[in-house]
Amino acid sequence: MRHLPLALATALGCLGMWAGGVQGRIERQVPGDPYAVGYSARGLLIDGQPRVLTAGAIHYPRSTPDMWDSLMKKAKRGGLNTIDTYVFWNMHERTKGTYDFATDRANLPLFLETAKKNGLFVVLRIGPYVCAEWNYGGFPQWLRHEKDVVFQTYSKSFMREMKRFVGKVVDVARPHLPEAGGPIIAMQIENEYGDHQWWFGKDGERYADWCGETAASFNVSVPWIMCRQYHRVEGVIPTQNDFYCDQYLAKFHREYPDFPDMWTEMWPAWFQRWGEAAPHRPIEDIAYAVAKWYAHGGTYVAYYMYHGGTNFGRTSGPFIQTSYDYDGFLDEYGLENWPKYLHLAELHRHLLENADFITGNPVPRAKQLAENKNVQAHIYGDPNAEYLAFIVNANAQDHVEVEFDGLPLKLHRWSVTLVRRGANDLQPTVLYNTAHLSHAVRQAQKRPAGFKRISGHDSSILKTDTIKWRSIELPDPDEMPIVDDHPYEHINVTDDQTDYMWYHTTVKVPKACSASGSDRTLVLENAGDVMTVYFDQKFSDMKYGRQDRLATFAFELPKDAVSASSDTLDITIMSQTMGMAHNQRHMESYSRGLLGRVLLCGHDITKGKWYMKSGLEEAQDDAAPVAHGLSAIWHPYTAKSQKAASSSRGRMRWYAIELDAQALLDSDKESGASTDNDNDNDNDADENFPRYAIDMSSMTKGQLWINGHHLGRYWLRRAPERKNYKPCQVCDFGGWFWPDNVCRQRCGEYSQQYYHLPRSYLQLPSEQSPSARNFLYVLEEVSGDPAEITVARRVSVAPPVHEQPEHGTRPAILSLVIHVCIFAAVAGFAGLLVSAYRKYRARQGYEPIAEQEQQGQGPEPAPAAASE
Repeated sequence: MRHLPLALATALGCLGMWAGGVQGRIERQVPGDPYAVGYSARGLLIDGQPRVLTAGAIHYPRSTPDMWDSLMKKAKRGGLNTIDTYVFWNMHERTKGTYDFATDRANLPLFLETAKKNGLFVVLRIGPYVCAEWNYGGFPQWLRHEKDVVFQTYSKSFMREMKRFVGKVVDVARPHLPEAGGPIIAMQIENEYGDHQWWFGKDGERYADWCGETAASFNVSVPWIMCRQYHRVEGVIPTQNDFYCDQYLAKFHREYPDFPDMWTEMWPAWFQRWGEAAPHRPIEDIAYAVAKWYAHGGTYVAYYMYHGGTNFGRTSGPFIQTSYDYDGFLDEYGLENWPKYLHLAELHRHLLENADFITGNPVPRAKQLAENKNVQAHIYGDPNAEYLAFIVNANAQDHVEVEFDGLPLKLHRWSVTLVRRGANDLQPTVLYNTAHLSHAVRQAQKRPAGFKRISGHDSSILKTDTIKWRSIELPDPDEMPIVDDHPYEHINVTDDQTDYMWYHTTVKVPKACSASGSDRTLVLENAGDVMTVYFDQKFSDMKYGRQDRLATFAFELPKDAVSASSDTLDITIMSQTMGMAHNQRHMESYSRGLLGRVLLCGHDITKGKWYMKSGLEEAQDDAAPVAHGLSAIWHPYTAKSQKAASSSRGRMRWYAIELDAQALLDSDKESGASTDNDNDNDNDADENFPRYAIDMSSMTKGQLWINGHHLGRYWLRRAPERKNYKPCQVCDFGGWFWPDNVCRQRCGEYSQQYYHLPRSYLQLPSEQSPSARNFLYVLEEVSGDPAEITVARRVSVAPPVHEQPEHGTRPAILSLVIHVCIFAAVAGFAGLLVSAYRKYRARQGYEPIAEQEQQGQGPEPAPAAASE
């Protein structure tokens, strides 16, 4: 057999290596092909192998389905391999026994399929209590009406309904389990129960054990977890939630030596309430906490939140903003928060590239490197050969210089340095330091994301010259359906189908109201959340409480409230909820409205004749403006009506504003806003579209819809001024972070001025519908000028240079090898063609003379030449 030409041999060798590599990659596609999940002390096991898992929370109801693919692609490029999400009971079973797992943002199966398509695992946190700053913590409103129910304890009616719903979710999830090639690798039952269990005593312990038994009864192929669970529950992995969690691991290893270390909620910032300055956590501190977790033995971390999203509709908890941005790695609109995204992506890359060191070795004993006990090395592997080391300087103020394995190191305060030594390395290499920011990260910090106004007084986008409006009249007592001798509790009347409830009473004015120097006030004791009072049909004031606490409100009587011609006073009260409690004990008895005494000039008027009504008008649901449409009762918004609106503060009004989608698209083209950043080569459609917001700074407080989609509540409340608020003045990543004490941003500004306008909620012009119309509906509760409402574009510009190649970027040496292989292949196959051609000629009798001579078949050789 002849030897192959060198070029061909090289080419086939290259082809073999490539094919072998491809075979290794596609032989087991997980998720995709069936696989198995288990756990050990060194991590969750995928097909028997422990894995380092980097996860991020993305809640499917807080973004639209057309965003999910883009969010997951960006999460994967940011170094994540797992998505974490809660399951929201009141999203899926709004009416008892009627389930929705298919409509719009409730489409959990589509969310799971999207994760699988992107090669991401999923940890499905069923709960069904979720907290999450979500309305009622995820519990459906009807649950509070079950007989003898007590939430989250050994209550038969509660456990019956909880088990039924969890079972339904498990059924929905089964096609997405590992044996079907699905992405789900763990499920959670209950949520942070350790913070509540002690309150219920023995019944709390019985309930926690019941949760474990119930989870086991579903016989699924993945482990169950319970976060912040301090009481041992058989067969369930307890996990951690906090700003830092490495401090819990020593005790955890003693008590649970066979369980993996899982951090289910790493809080990279915090949520925001109306009127608060924006929370922010320094990226150096986030990286420090995560690296220290892995140094102490961790194998799983999940950022809560990676993408926060939007509290659409009325889904937010009490006084929680519509924006749930959470200062996440991906902002509310799905764009990269570049400093945080890049700095942690680099850490994730090093952790995943060196995962075998972490999962393939026992948790090391810390080695002290300096006199200060806060400087330690955690070495995974052989310190004398090959290893990955985490060098921790836990000093909040002091830099420290040490020598490690012959390498001099200057350790930044409050930092972790990753050092690796390979088997053939002469000295170790510094991979990463949590306090060192790359050039790209520093550049990104100088160019934060923002909003760019794309509509103005020319009415090109919002047709403010054709605004329609109408007032919401105070209810007629004779038409209010509930009459009794005392005010009713708010939520039992509205059943949480609306924020609003009316109260009305007519009282005889006490003489004390006319006395000189008397207390001329209406006092509402133990009331909540927001109270708006009208005296004799005239607006008095709006007052509100704080968070989920009841408050006492006092309203001054106007001087003309008591006239000589009348000794009675009409009192109309609009009670309003701002989201139901998400984190309380005994949430089944959560109450709002007028709960205490009602005092007028010091006299108790609680007992009397009270008229009550749920909702503003006849409509109760979130699509109220659609039901009303643009009927004859709407009026053109003119300069005269604008003046009337400003003079009638407190009179609630509807506004309908047409949005010109074609003008919006034309504006995008003119501005060149075709992609969210110029460095993104992904062809995913959602990644290439601009992100929109409604600027509501000209209004005061209310709710917002687009084409029947409830965008949420709006409220223009300013955060404290920096000079008056210490958390706005201090931001240092040295020392333990707490969001109420440091690093608050956008001080003195509106806590939320812009409201997410998802592109998928717009009716865009098409061949089938060239004249599609879009209507923005605004319910204003106080006052404002709708003609000044504008549309803005969210802008986030990627840093121009990445110091590290993005995941999937081909190294230069690999490119060189590939080019050599291609050249060799071409040359090799050319040689084969030439050889084949020669054989063909030989068979036809045209064998070249040179080859005939070589084979001894040519003419007789010529006489040899005489030697010199």
